[in-house]
Amino acid sequence: MLSQNSRSFRDLVVLVVLALLTLAGSLWFDPFSRAVAWVYRHDNWKLDELFTLSITLTFGLAWYSWRRWSELVEEKRERAKAEQEMHALTGLLYDALAELRVLQGLLRICESCKRVRDETGYWIPLEAYIESNSKARFFQGICPECARKAYRSREVDESTRNLQ
Repeated sequence: MLSQNSRSFRDLVVLVVLALLTLAGSLWFDPFSRAVAWVYRHDNWKLDELFTLSITLTFGLAWYSWRRWSELVEEKRERAKAEQEMHALTGLLYDALAELRVLQGLLRICESCKRVRDETGYWIPLEAYIESNSKARFFQGICPECARKAYRSREVDESTRNLQ
């Protein structure tokens, strides 16, 4: 429905007023009869085709206007759809950002035991700190170099290859 504040309502009012003024002027002035009389007076000019031209032009402009209006309606529909998709994606991005927990900044870490000082001032193991502040999880294993140092054996290389 057209609201009284909309531009289309104002355009409709202007169109109706112009139509009424045209009707009043036509009743008083009778332009059609005058035009027909003028065409008959100048029959050698072949002006009767002017009427056909004006009718064709009127229908052509009406058809053009209808096509343009249809294109605008489709464009508006596509924009609304794109805006909905944008809002949905923006919501997903905000959800992902809220979920994202990233370790950033400087960590106070003990040089000897490798414990980290948290925000409350307690010293906790590095693995526990990283697990509590990210989605990372730790699995224990031993690298071949540390295994050689710890067990002083070359045979350990074969058994630790599966852990790499």
